Amino acid sequence: MQDLPPIAGYEPIQWKRNLPARGFRGSVFFWGIVGVMAFGFYRHHLGTAEQRELTREKRWARFHLEPLLLAEEDRNIARRYYAEMTRQELIRESMSPETRAKFDQEIYHDKSKFRFPRYTAGVDPDDF
Repeated sequence: MQDLPPIAGYEPIQWKRNLPARGFRGSVFFWGIVGVMAFGFYRHHLGTAEQRELTREKRWARFHLEPLLLAEEDRNIARRYYAEMTRQELIRESMSPETRAKFDQEIYHDKSKFRFPRYTAGVDPDDF
């Protein structure tokens, strides 16, 4: 004799796990991240606008200070030029006549423009 299924049939097989949902749904996380990113982009836009305004202000300040800065640079160059002339005169006084003649020779043969003295730190190449 063979066993037959019950008359009402078998109960459905529970093949899924019956775990309660924990935490928020995925859509809540998605919109939360979108909101945080939107706020971040908004703050970034505000910071960029502020940096742009500060740069504009700095440029206008520089534009209005340009004559003063140029005059200060001219005074500095003139001060350095006259200090160099004084230093050369002091050196010239302590030289012998033949060394002074070599010292007074012109370095540049082009008289079309004036070249201001350049100051560099280091050893004089003529000392080698």
